[in-house]
Amino acid sequence: MHFSLDKGGKFAVMQGDLFEEIREHFSVKNTAAAFTKKYNPYVPDRQYAITPTGRFDAPLFSEILKFIITHHTGVKITADANFKEAAAPSKNIWQTKQGFSIDPYPLALELRDYQADIVEKCLEVGRGTVVLATAGGKTITMASLISRVASFYTAESKFKCLLIVPDLGLVTQTFKDFIDYKVPFTFSKWTGNDDLNLASDVIIANAGILQSECSNINWIDFVDLLVVDEVHKIRKGNKISDLVKKIKTPCKFGFTGTMPEDLLDQWNIIGKIGPILYERNSKALRTDKYIADVFCQIIELNHKTLPVPVENKMEAYRAELDFIITSTFRNNLIAKLANNVNNNCLVLIDFIKHGVTLEETLKRECKDKQVFFIQGSVEVDERERIKQLMENSTNIVVVAVSKIFSTGINIKNLHYIVFAGGGKAKIKVVQSIGRGLRLHHSKTRLTLFDIADNLKYGNRHAEKRQNLYEKESIPFSIKTIEEA
Repeated sequence: MHFSLDKGGKFAVMQGDLFEEIREHFSVKNTAAAFTKKYNPYVPDRQYAITPTGRFDAPLFSEILKFIITHHTGVKITADANFKEAAAPSKNIWQTKQGFSIDPYPLALELRDYQADIVEKCLEVGRGTVVLATAGGKTITMASLISRVASFYTAESKFKCLLIVPDLGLVTQTFKDFIDYKVPFTFSKWTGNDDLNLASDVIIANAGILQSECSNINWIDFVDLLVVDEVHKIRKGNKISDLVKKIKTPCKFGFTGTMPEDLLDQWNIIGKIGPILYERNSKALRTDKYIADVFCQIIELNHKTLPVPVENKMEAYRAELDFIITSTFRNNLIAKLANNVNNNCLVLIDFIKHGVTLEETLKRECKDKQVFFIQGSVEVDERERIKQLMENSTNIVVVAVSKIFSTGINIKNLHYIVFAGGGKAKIKVVQSIGRGLRLHHSKTRLTLFDIADNLKYGNRHAEKRQNLYEKESIPFSIKTIEEA
């Protein structure tokens, strides 16, 4: 098997006797085909990570190599020099620089052993993906990595890094964390509210500003290092994935708490960013006492009245969602639950309509608690104010849209999380749990309340979440409550 880059240097090209077998292995069933074939008979039955002409993103080579080694022996593998540089650039870029070292850069806050291991592995290879469970300290790990890479560059050669985070809240949080860590490089924020400052070494930007048609991003051609936080958001064909592909530097790193379930999305991340260099799950962090223990109380609700039956599956699902959002029985139970626990509580929902109803119910029920509702229209500064209030006070209840609070927001003084929106999405559940796993002097463990509905889709989704708890080694018990 021979591997090279195409003439434009954008894609790797694979040639050899095993080509068809390898291409078929890196494919998944096209689940949408059954629904769309009646409109378009040419829709393929499978989706491929490798094109019919053998083109693929160079870093995916690591997974292709694993397949060849596992399934075949004695296969001769050859590769052009420029292909090797694209797949693992450290040897040809960083290791040639004076003073190169894989030692993590010391910051104001000392790195944990596994964080130092991550930095060393990243510097050794030059690109790749890090899967570190939420609350494992991704930001300080990224800060040490960027600091060490910056040290390879002189004032004459300069250094430019783009750090992409999902939203405005994470831009602000990362900026503040870098100040606390006393990083050696200059850094700035680039958002809709903060102007682009190309004079700084590191630009912290939210994904939205980079995708805006009004933004001039020609400068990304001169980026030496790309770091993507919450890299699981890079999905095949989405705008941020295409943007990452356009950035010329091969020195790219992605950090996430969990990879997507879909194999095509996993291969896309590895292809755009690089191979998985390090994995450490939540159970390992809990065992080593780096994060808080966690327990899940599943509350199964038996509703007295049920949604009106609908034949169309999509309409039936929407009817069930509307039913649980407007259920007085369900919302009153969530409010009583939040009122009966001490310390701070986060209630995660999926729809603004639900949040509005719950906010009213909670304020009526929780007379001695402060209640807030955080949705997209709430300014970043106000979100930060509420977050700081939670860190410094108790008996606060925050209702939040899960898309806003499921990733990146870390609150140490958080003891309870209520999953009030249902659903089954792996990443949303795992990331949401991470909001309360950071250690705090008043907390021995994080308690989750999973509101499960004994309904058609509610049962299916609850089962999926329970399977996820088992996979993540999160102990749980089930309590059933009947509607009077």
